Amino acid sequence: MAVKAVRKRRRAGAVRESHSGPVTLMGQILRGLALRRPEERERARLKMHEPGGSADSVPVIDAAFELAVRRRFAPGTDLREIASFVADVRVGFGPTIDVLAMEALIRRALGEETHIDDLDAKTVIELKCATLVAVHDVLSWSDADIDQLLAEAEALVRAKGFSPAVG
Repeated sequence: MAVKAVRKRRRAGAVRESHSGPVTLMGQILRGLALRRPEERERARLKMHEPGGSADSVPVIDAAFELAVRRRFAPGTDLREIASFVADVRVGFGPTIDVLAMEALIRRALGEETHIDDLDAKTVIELKCATLVAVHDVLSWSDADIDQLLAEAEALVRAKGFSPAVG
């Protein structure tokens, strides 16, 4: 009986170690957004309201956004291509999308100097999340693709010294 329990624990540990998806609460929220899984997003969102749950969450959004943008656009991409992408995002997400702000954020992620200092944090977060979801859709990413991107984003954030809350 004890041998079976040890084997089960080893297998469970192996599954956890091989899981390449997001482990942070914010990564799980972004995964739920991209994959249109509201129950997954909500489960992580509720945990974020616990003490320490939102610690270092914004850097995960920033890293995921930048990785997604760089996978969709090459450095030096013509502004018309970015504008066309943003126009399509606005059609999908509605008129509340600030087209110029989204274009500026994308261009900044590609290394261009743009003026975004006057954007409030809520707007930046919303636009970055909408961009991530749109890139996911345009590139027809699988669950594994979004998991890989989010795991990379979390690793980048940890490498910069942040400790985003895990769930």
